[in-house]
Amino acid sequence: MTTRSPTPRASMVPFPSHLSASPDSAAVLVATSAFGHSLIAEHGQAAVLPWLKEAGADGVEIRRELLPDGFDDFEALGRAGADASLGVVYSAADALWHGDSLAPGVMTRLEESRRLGALAVKFSLGHYASDASPASRATAWQQLCEALNGTATPLLLIENDQTAEGGTLAPMAAILADAKAAGCPLYMTFDIGNWQWTGVDPLAAAQALGPYVRYLHCKGVSVERDRLHASVPDDRELAEWRALLAHFPAGVTRAIEYPLQGSPLVDVTREQFNRLRPL
Repeated sequence: MTTRSPTPRASMVPFPSHLSASPDSAAVLVATSAFGHSLIAEHGQAAVLPWLKEAGADGVEIRRELLPDGFDDFEALGRAGADASLGVVYSAADALWHGDSLAPGVMTRLEESRRLGALAVKFSLGHYASDASPASRATAWQQLCEALNGTATPLLLIENDQTAEGGTLAPMAAILADAKAAGCPLYMTFDIGNWQWTGVDPLAAAQALGPYVRYLHCKGVSVERDRLHASVPDDRELAEWRALLAHFPAGVTRAIEYPLQGSPLVDVTREQFNRLRPL
């Protein structure tokens, strides 16, 4: 396989302190999944970048699960983001941890994020076992710290997902505290909506985990046929989110991860930016 140079980080939109915007103007990104799997499957993730630029986005979250099978040209995708003046976050769609060791594929995903020129790479937690071997776990932390100690290394984030293993307070707090003790720079993507899938009060989660948060996934949650679904947040939900923000670093970057539908999509997207940015 040909070795390629990563997209120069200097050409990307800079986010102060790795994705923390100023208190007066929080950066807002869009996860490409917000446009729906069908649209992305037909046109590709690079195709939506000009729409995001026109709508006034600060960045884009590239989703690995939406890349075509066999995709390997991360440099070209990163250049497309840079050409559109968009900062890039890479959603690796993988777990970070499994038992007492790093999950398989972590190093591959980190390398993909470097090639993409991403400012941050996001994993789910996976299974952070409470009964793991201390020696094995220490070795894994050392391996991860060494992997992050290099040039063009993106900020490493774990996100609360919709499972008991990776979306409840105890395991999230444990891994973040252990990372800090190991001297390993690990921070958090706080998905506001996902807490509802695991029955956790988002405000309690914000109070417990707020200092680690560097990136917000924003989505409303609705109930249809006794099932939870991501939805456009209503005014009540936006008001509730303001209470959460008090526990996070000022101006924390946020991303739209709820459905963006309607025509023209640029106007729909711009409208949602204008709702999130001033929170």
